[in-house]
Amino acid sequence: MEIIESFICGKRNDPSRCEDGFTVTADYAAVVDGSTSKLRPGEKTPYPDRSTGRVAMETVLAAVWELPPAATPDEVLDMLTAALHRVWTPAAENYPWLRPTCSLALLSRAKREVWLVGDCQCRTGSRIVHPEKAVDSTLATIRADVVRWHLAHGATTDELLRDDPGRHFIADALRLQTWFQNALEADNPWRYPVLDGTPVRPADVVRVPVRPGDHVTLATDGYPTLCDTLAETEAHLSALLTTDPLCVGPLRSTKGCYTGQVSYDDRTYLTVNL
Repeated sequence: MEIIESFICGKRNDPSRCEDGFTVTADYAAVVDGSTSKLRPGEKTPYPDRSTGRVAMETVLAAVWELPPAATPDEVLDMLTAALHRVWTPAAENYPWLRPTCSLALLSRAKREVWLVGDCQCRTGSRIVHPEKAVDSTLATIRADVVRWHLAHGATTDELLRDDPGRHFIADALRLQTWFQNALEADNPWRYPVLDGTPVRPADVVRVPVRPGDHVTLATDGYPTLCDTLAETEAHLSALLTTDPLCVGPLRSTKGCYTGQVSYDDRTYLTVNL
């Protein structure tokens, strides 16, 4: 597969702390979004000098290189899940927020499909597929309501970008939502799929067909939407960050573009020619 465009930028513009990544082999193109840590202030990461999100990203990208050329979605899920389970610390068995966790967009050349696990996204032609989690949408709305209340009562945007009361308000819920990762109860509206070392239901994988010769874009959710080119996608994000740095309007999110950051989240963009 030929790389047409690619870009990675951490929200702090520090590559060593970025939890996004991508890789392209002869048979696969993968974009991985390591999940933001749910540790409380003062709690130490279970991995020396790395966040759980970065451990997940690095582990999955390495495992992609070991995938058989024509692996099925079930085989991919089994291999990537096993790779993450091998790097669990003992406490991860009982505390899901300590598990290295990530979302994935994987293009299989042999199967001519993109497989989405979690909230990564893809674009083929004019079609954009971006799964979203109900729990994230709900918590983002709650955070936005709290931030807007503070704005209405005299807080400034700069103050809220230095200390976000909305993020503090939902912090415990963000941690507790990890119990819903790969939950088996189909009627649970808050359950969501991720790669975290526990089994992923095959039915939860979003499958997007592609055709030979297609330009396929894979990206993390650090982009609100995917445009025709990287430049257009970056320009769209930049315009929204200018008008909504708190991320309570068009960029509504569970976190803002805080002081010292260049965006609200790490972001990765990869376009390949199948």
